[in-house]
Amino acid sequence: MEKISFHLMQLIEETAQLGERFIPPDLQYIDDIPQNFEITLDKFYYDVTFEKTAEYIWFDVTFGSPAPRDDELTNVKDGTKKNNPRDISEAELLKQVFCLYDFSKQILYLSNLQKKTFIETILKQRTGRNFIIKPFYKSKDEFVEILRSVNEISFTEARNLFDMNSRQRQALIDLSGTDSPENFTITANYSRGEKLYNFIDLLHNSRVNGSIRDLVIRGLDRDKFEIIFNNDTFSRKIEISSQKDNNGKHLPEKIKQNLLQKLSLC
Repeated sequence: MEKISFHLMQLIEETAQLGERFIPPDLQYIDDIPQNFEITLDKFYYDVTFEKTAEYIWFDVTFGSPAPRDDELTNVKDGTKKNNPRDISEAELLKQVFCLYDFSKQILYLSNLQKKTFIETILKQRTGRNFIIKPFYKSKDEFVEILRSVNEISFTEARNLFDMNSRQRQALIDLSGTDSPENFTITANYSRGEKLYNFIDLLHNSRVNGSIRDLVIRGLDRDKFEIIFNNDTFSRKIEISSQKDNNGKHLPEKIKQNLLQKLSLC
């Protein structure tokens, strides 16, 4: 079954008024956004469908670029070629991004982090307000506090972590049959517990003192959202099932329905 992930983000508004610089978004201005519109940005052409209800706002975006374009189309079954009928000013809108903001949870769900700036841009252009999308970055301690299970731990350059006289080094030799790895990844499932806290502390301290690098810890929180601790940043994701049409594109209405259903269970 196809899957698609949504990143959990903050939607805030930057204000020039006296008082707090960042405030919860004033979403009355969202009413100014039309249901359908097009925009060209950074050489991409975007076709945007927008929906607002009492519970959420929803963006369904398809996009593409006229370039690059080949003069010929190739049949991938037999290798034959024919002239490409697509004009240089035309584009196939095959790429997609979805975005939903839940009013009650005050969380924005975004399917493609690379399009965060694009969503910010259309919100600003269509409302005249300075909306900002930010990840839920948290500290290691906050990450551990909500962690319920660990799916994967990975890091590299661990030579100093396994010094010649350590129990960790002997365990590594017993496990792998070698005592001189250059790079490796640990993948394991753990339950929440004191030993897990201590192990994560060990890894965190080893990263700080340079014994390891590129530390990534993936797990699940109490709502079964995926959470990721990557060095000193912490982000959350939610995964849902997806259906595609005969052209390989996600079905937007199914995506929205599955996401709303998932959120209703959280």
